[in-house]
Amino acid sequence: AGGVDRIRKRESLNIHTLPCLPAHVPSTMSDPDGTSEEEPRNPGIYGADSIYSHPDGRSRPRPGGRCGDEAVKSSPTPQQAKKWQESIENVLNDPKGTAFFSQHLAGEYALENLEFWNAVKKLKQENYSGERLKKEAKEIFDLFIDDDADKLINVNGRLKLSIREAIDDPSPDMFDDAQKHVYGLMKEGAYQRFITDKIQIYITGNG
Repeated sequence: AGGVDRIRKRESLNIHTLPCLPAHVPSTMSDPDGTSEEEPRNPGIYGADSIYSHPDGRSRPRPGGRCGDEAVKSSPTPQQAKKWQESIENVLNDPKGTAFFSQHLAGEYALENLEFWNAVKKLKQENYSGERLKKEAKEIFDLFIDDDADKLINVNGRLKLSIREAIDDPSPDMFDDAQKHVYGLMKEGAYQRFITDKIQIYITGNG
C-alpha cells in the first residue's frame, strides 16, 4: 500500500515539471520459450512510458516522455551548442538546452538533481505562504530529501537534518543550501561530460 501511495503522490505533483525528453520506444525482452514481450511499464509523473529501474532499486524517469518531443525533435544548431558550451546557465535558461541536458542526466541516472533544482526554483518563484508553502515544501522533502524518497538526491547529513528541522515551519529559502550543492554537482560533473560527449558533436554539425 505504501508504494501505491507514493505513486499517487507523485502523480499529484505539478510543480516539478521539466521540459520532457523524447518519446520512449519500449524495448523488448525474451521469455524462455523464445517469445518476446514489451518490458513492464510503471506509471508516474512522467507518464506511463517513462519510468525505469535504477540499479539501487528505485524508479527513475526513463530518457523518454510525452510532452517535450518538440524540444528534442531536431538537433541544436552549432550556434545554440556554442552558447550552451559557454556556461551551464545558458543551458538551463534555454528550454531546448534544458531538454537535451535532461536527456544526458537521465543517461547518468542523475536526472533527480535537475528536477530538485527546478522544484526549489519554482517554490521560490511562486512565493507561497502559510499552508500552501507547508504543502509544497513537504512534497519536495518527501520526493527528494527523505530517506525513503523516490528521487533521493545526494546531500550530506547536515543539510538533510537542517531541512528536516525546518519542515514544520518552512520558508521559501529552506532548500537553498541543498539547491546550491546539487547545482555544483551538475556544473562540475554532468555538465562537463555534456560538453565533451554531446555539445562538441553538435558544434561540428555531426549530431
